[in-house]
Amino acid sequence: MNAINPAKQAEADAKLYEIPFDVLLCRNTGVIRDYEISKLPHIIIIDGKGVIRESKLFLKKEDIKTILDQLLAESATP
Repeated sequence: MNAINPAKQAEADAKLYEIPFDVLLCRNTGVIRDYEISKLPHIIIIDGKGVIRESKLFLKKEDIKTILDQLLAESATP
C-alpha cells in the first residue's frame, strides 16, 4: 500500500524494492482509516479469499517472502 506518493513514484518504489505483486495506491481514500493504519510504511497481505493474513510495519523483503511462500504452500494443499 502506498498512501503518500503519486502513482509514478509508487511504481518506481515497488520496482526498486522488487515488490512483485500489486501495490494499492490509496492516496486521498478512506483505506488508511478503514484498515486502522497509524504509521507508514505498513504492509497488509490479503489472501485470494480477501482475508487479511498479515498487517505489520516495516516488513523486510525476506519476511514478506516467507509469508507469501507460506500462503502459496497453504493454497497448494488440498
